[in-house]
Amino acid sequence: MPHNFDVRNFTDEKREELAWFIHEQPSWRLPKLTYWNYDLCRVHARGWDEEIRTESGEIITQKVYDRPKPLCRKCAIHFRKHQEISIAWLYFAKHALLADTMGSGKTTSAGGLVAMLLETGELSLYRDRSDKFGGMGRVVICPRSPALHQWRDELLRMMPSLNILLAEGERKERRQRYLQDWQVLLIGPQMLREDFEHVERFDLAALITDDVDELRNDETQTSYYLDKLGARGTYGFRPGTDRYVIMTGTPLQKKLPELHSVLDGIGGKKKLGDKEFFLKKHVRTGTTEVFDEKEGRWKRKTVITGYKNLDIVKRQIAPLYMRRTADDLDDVHLPTILPNDVFLDLYPAQRAKYEELKRGVLKILREEGAQVKRPTALARIHYGAAICAGLAALGEPDGPATSVKMDWIMNQLTEDELAEEKVVIFANLKNSVRALQNRFRANEIGFVTVWGEEKSKQARHEAQERFWQDPKCRVLIGTKAIEQSLNLQVSRHLINLDTILNPARMEQLAGRIRRDGSAYQHVYVHNLLTIKTQEEGYLPLLEREAALAGHIWDENSQLFNALPPMALLRLISG
Repeated sequence: MPHNFDVRNFTDEKREELAWFIHEQPSWRLPKLTYWNYDLCRVHARGWDEEIRTESGEIITQKVYDRPKPLCRKCAIHFRKHQEISIAWLYFAKHALLADTMGSGKTTSAGGLVAMLLETGELSLYRDRSDKFGGMGRVVICPRSPALHQWRDELLRMMPSLNILLAEGERKERRQRYLQDWQVLLIGPQMLREDFEHVERFDLAALITDDVDELRNDETQTSYYLDKLGARGTYGFRPGTDRYVIMTGTPLQKKLPELHSVLDGIGGKKKLGDKEFFLKKHVRTGTTEVFDEKEGRWKRKTVITGYKNLDIVKRQIAPLYMRRTADDLDDVHLPTILPNDVFLDLYPAQRAKYEELKRGVLKILREEGAQVKRPTALARIHYGAAICAGLAALGEPDGPATSVKMDWIMNQLTEDELAEEKVVIFANLKNSVRALQNRFRANEIGFVTVWGEEKSKQARHEAQERFWQDPKCRVLIGTKAIEQSLNLQVSRHLINLDTILNPARMEQLAGRIRRDGSAYQHVYVHNLLTIKTQEEGYLPLLEREAALAGHIWDENSQLFNALPPMALLRLISG
């Protein structure tokens, strides 16, 4: 039965007061939710065996009946302590940014909010005689498009009776389906832009976004439409949106303009002021010389050099966001990451090309020095990375002694410690992906690929499911398409064929296998690096940048994006 209160009868001040009270609690007990699935699957309801290590070091087996078996995707999801707090906070808050660390279960918190809305009657199960849903009626969830099917499966695992509509297919078909009965609409950013005039017609109990990068720039169309949808009701507009929840596991770094843009739609402007005022108050700037390719001349450009008064920012935004790191989650098992930095020597054919590149870079440094253009430096860095990945990455034939990294991978998968393991491989270049695919086919190694060449979200989802379910499918190859939103904790090994000069993105990749619910105590990240190349300089740079604590959430920085051209070229030249 629904609870005997309706939060919509509370004043905004009362809701803010209750939300902040819950925000500051070390624990919170949710009621048992009628529509939530608490049951273990048929197999594990009879008990499953868990191995534990005693204080003396002895390993014993015990029977478990009261919690899901790790990695079982049919068992129910039981709320963690931090999730019960966040669900209650999200229920009372009208605007919220849930920014818990990657892999901690933010999707479950969002599902718990939906279950709370069902419990209180704010999310209706039926139409009344006037052909309208009772209460506010609907929830719109906007994740990144590749994650739509994963979101659907997870929500149905949490609430099997939930009526979910996916916004996909032809435009005419989509618009007809919007008129049908649905409780939750899952829609990607592009579809939201195309179909906004239809989506905005509905009263919403909640609008939820998940890792939508476009929110970092308030000038994008996606940001405009999401914030417009989330603001309805706030300023007297109808139909209304009672809650606007933004979820992100991607660190916002030290870029205050991005932080202001993300918070803008959930009341950040009210607390921080407009962007021009905010940046003037909290950002230090300077000028530098940049070359304008179109005008063919050097121009002065204003750049961010530092920040000020950040304690004020923290106090102002505190009611709007909830952020828990791995150290805060005492009841969550996030595996320990064990990095394995593998240093390999280039084959002679690779070395010859790299030495030729190095001579060219030294010539550029002698002739242009500090005046070298950034596109010139980036082009050399990318070319050097392709040489290190293998000659196939350059478009040349793949074969013996053409890629020391791919040979290492094949040896591990066929003869060494990974011969019986499921493995995720990250490759930044499509030619490398094609070379790996050919090698795996030739050696009868089962694999799937998640990359931009496959446009179908359904096909990507099926690839992910096969990697989970098929014991013969041992490898998932992924490009940047796997950086966010995918749950791949069935594996405990990630091999980075390539390295991205951005510590936050490298953490995102590790976060695909380091997730709550993993059966493993440790996960392994194998970074393949080549000796006497630019890659020897990657780790010191990544460590240096990762050590720079952010001012708002104590996150790693993204200052690699701002490395000057000479610093990039010196990675090659030594």
